[in-house]
Amino acid sequence: MHDTEPRNIGYGIDAAESYQQWTKDDATTLFSGKKQADLFVFAMALGKLRQQKSETSSKLDNIPVSALKERQRWAVLPIAISEESDLLSLKDEAPIYRLAEAYANEGIKILTSHMEKYGLSYPKKLIIDLKRLLNEQK
Repeated sequence: MHDTEPRNIGYGIDAAESYQQWTKDDATTLFSGKKQADLFVFAMALGKLRQQKSETSSKLDNIPVSALKERQRWAVLPIAISEESDLLSLKDEAPIYRLAEAYANEGIKILTSHMEKYGLSYPKKLIIDLKRLLNEQK
């Protein structure tokens, strides 16, 4: 843990049920058996990809930053660089994690909509979208 890193991150109370239900071992989602931190990072990335973010009201600070794997922390940090276009934005990590929460807040809404629309075939839809995205990068 770094000196400027917050102790906890979280999501809005309105997303709590999704985080809890989707990560259960017996869930029928691609997050079954995963940690809430994994879902948070996925939602954050989805929100960032779509450039959609919003502050949460009634935020639950229930994901310890220490629960994030090192590679997940490194997934959070570039958000600040892309927003600020300045490496000095990394000197204080608390605003970076608040920004990650804002992207995760919208990302969980997008994810909820997609899972309602595509159901159990949602992982296949993700693979198709990822291949399209990779082809666009060529």
